[in-house]
Amino acid sequence: MTPSSPSPRPGTRLPPPAGPREPLGPLAQFGVALGLIVLELALTAAVLLVWFFAALHLDPGTPAPEVSPAPYLLAVVAIGVGAGAVAVTWGRRRAWGVALTQGLMAALLTCGALVGLAYEARDAAPQQPPPAPGMGCRSGDHSQECAHLGG
Repeated sequence: MTPSSPSPRPGTRLPPPAGPREPLGPLAQFGVALGLIVLELALTAAVLLVWFFAALHLDPGTPAPEVSPAPYLLAVVAIGVGAGAVAVTWGRRRAWGVALTQGLMAALLTCGALVGLAYEARDAAPQQPPPAPGMGCRSGDHSQECAHLGG
């Protein structure tokens, strides 16, 4: 009978089973954190440059096309979410220096891009005309401000 898994040749030693990994030293954590921050900043800069060149219009004779920032800001949010996943992964490995810096980068990128999306959505909303003068009071109908209206 043959076993289901091949057996090693006689005289070969199998490696010992993998134990828990040694935590990274402070200098190694600094290097990993710095490398990841540089990578995230480079990706963010690339996304913002693509957005800039998509919106760049050099011909004054034709109208400039409208370029929505939403897809570019969502790409920055994706970079931030990726940084958050990296923070969780390194936190499980007990590399707190890398986890902390990646968590901060995740928060900065994600929150910054979401604020940009909210600002863009607010600017894209139709403007409502201001109320006509004398059509209501700011502080209610029972103040001296509305005395001329009979309130």
